[in-house]
Amino acid sequence: MRVHLLADLKKECQLLVEGYRSSWKRTGCTLMADGWTDQRQRTLINFLVYCPAGMSFVKSVDAYDMIKTADTLFKLFAEVIEWVGSSNIVHVVTDNAANYVSAGKLIHEKYPNIFWSPCAAHCINLILKDIASIPHIADLASRASKVTVFVYNHMILLSWLRKRKEWKEIVRPGVTRFATVFITLKSIYDHKEDLQSLVIDKYFTSHKLSKSVNGKMVSSIILDSKFWEDCFTTVMLVGPLIKLLRLVDADEKPSLGIVYAGMQRAKINIKTMFRNRKSAYTPYTSKYLEVFVDLFDIETLCDDSVAAMQEIQLYRDRKESFGRESALKAIKRLEPGEWWRLHGGSAPNLQEMAIRLLHQTSSSSGCERNWSLFEQIHSKRRN
Repeated sequence: MRVHLLADLKKECQLLVEGYRSSWKRTGCTLMADGWTDQRQRTLINFLVYCPAGMSFVKSVDAYDMIKTADTLFKLFAEVIEWVGSSNIVHVVTDNAANYVSAGKLIHEKYPNIFWSPCAAHCINLILKDIASIPHIADLASRASKVTVFVYNHMILLSWLRKRKEWKEIVRPGVTRFATVFITLKSIYDHKEDLQSLVIDKYFTSHKLSKSVNGKMVSSIILDSKFWEDCFTTVMLVGPLIKLLRLVDADEKPSLGIVYAGMQRAKINIKTMFRNRKSAYTPYTSKYLEVFVDLFDIETLCDDSVAAMQEIQLYRDRKESFGRESALKAIKRLEPGEWWRLHGGSAPNLQEMAIRLLHQTSSSSGCERNWSLFEQIHSKRRN
């Protein structure tokens, strides 16, 4: 293992990364970083590079003895940027911590072509956290939780429900992701008919559980029409955000092209739900919805912004290569970045910009995968 196999594995990894490097030049890449604390209370920072060809691990830094100021983080990032190649990197993705935000500004000052972006998955989770902390939403989630706990604490009730046609288990809230609060509310709402049938059925009303304090409380919640109306409104309110979170958190395909539009749709949906009454929708909007604005600034992305603006008209009016039958048919079949590579030839400035943007990820979730594996890198026993 220490001789031939290890050498072969090292060579295989080097060839894999070299293959990724060629993709970095063609489509650009995203530098991702994530700080976390392992089981031994060490602060580690993982650096990975994303491109459509795949994600590659660059390094993991033991930052336990470091003062994680913006300057310190900037130096760490600069080392990785030089290794990857500054011209290859479109943007750097981290969480929203103040020191990372400041480090991002320093990176953009030194490398004007590289932008800092907050992790979209982290932003959406913070938006959901803000919404979940609104008093009446928190109360709604608490009442839904009481129903779920009561049902799952009494097998006699659960067995009755499981006999229902097409029954599916109720999703119960997790402790780490705020999205699960709203996924639970949707799951409860989807079981409205089953739960209401339970509490009015003789099977339950004749049982001693229906006479208990908790039984009466849960029955009143389930039979409360206002409870179900609030569940429905909340589910509809956050639905676009949950859908977007699933897309950006999956790491299955480039997501930067969908996150900006997704955030805008979420804002419009919230405002529409409250009939554009600012006093009503303001508590549900968040500063985290205003992300990636700088990244889509055409003047900083394109060397010839005037030419790019003229080319936008070709795209908008579906002229030249954009109007070909093959291009129109491929719009919904191809990934956006690949579509621009094949059909954007009439607008070279816009094409180059689109290819670089639409092949990027918007989330640093990849850094959070396999933390136990990253931890072994810093273990003397493993090395």
